[in-house]
Amino acid sequence: MKKSIFTTALLIASLLMVSCNNVKADNSDTNNQLPTDNSEVVSSENKQTDNSEVDSVDEDRTEDSTSTSDNQDSNTTKNPVKNVSTTPKAGEGQPKVGTIKEIVQGDLACYVTLIDEKGKEHNISADFDICPQKEQFINKKVKLSYDILNFNDCESIEPCGKTKKESAIVKMEVIGGSKTGKSSGDTQTLSNGEWTIKISNYDSWNGVNNTGNVKYYGCDSKGNCLELTDGKVVCRDGLCATGWKNGEYNYAIESAITEDGNDTQGSTLTVRQNGKVILRAEGLKQV
Repeated sequence: MKKSIFTTALLIASLLMVSCNNVKADNSDTNNQLPTDNSEVVSSENKQTDNSEVDSVDEDRTEDSTSTSDNQDSNTTKNPVKNVSTTPKAGEGQPKVGTIKEIVQGDLACYVTLIDEKGKEHNISADFDICPQKEQFINKKVKLSYDILNFNDCESIEPCGKTKKESAIVKMEVIGGSKTGKSSGDTQTLSNGEWTIKISNYDSWNGVNNTGNVKYYGCDSKGNCLELTDGKVVCRDGLCATGWKNGEYNYAIESAITEDGNDTQGSTLTVRQNGKVILRAEGLKQV
């Protein structure tokens, strides 16, 4: 009887041990399983995430980046850097008024030499049509018009296939009045009511400073008159002055240079004795 009870207890214990081993084996198999790339992962908040959506987002970002790059290349092509024009502007930096000193027919252009209102000499290209008219402009004060013309860019008159654009004189108009902007023709008479001065032979001035043989005949209100010759002309800083020397006395008439030849302020006569001003008569206007 005792043997039967012992045998039965041993059999039950063996069955319990086998059952426990089977449970451990099942848990081990579950823990060793690895999720696939597209498996559902449970987070600590029990929310599921599908890894396939992550792959899709990465592909979309790659496509957006490629599209942006293509757009930048397209914009660069549509908006190229513009070339800066080097075409000169007509008359830029060139005198608008001047006294013509010389006009010469050259191989590539007609060339004009003139003195501007400040007494500076300029050599400027001109349209070929200017040269045949030179006799009416020499030693005359003129108003200048410019345009952009094409000239041969060659070593000589022979054509070489090269041209250049240049601002050139296309029109000259003689300004009424003398080189000082005050006379009519070769002679002018100025007066301010107290002094009356006749100036003549202005054509002797060739447009170069300190040249000329201008004549002076001046009288005061009392009828005292004086005649002078060999007057020289100087133009600078917007003024032209004609001067005469008579022993220890110097006479000078100054006039403003204007485009239309009309000086509303009038000319000024200044007389100096040994460098000291002894007379200044202002407001001398053409009569």
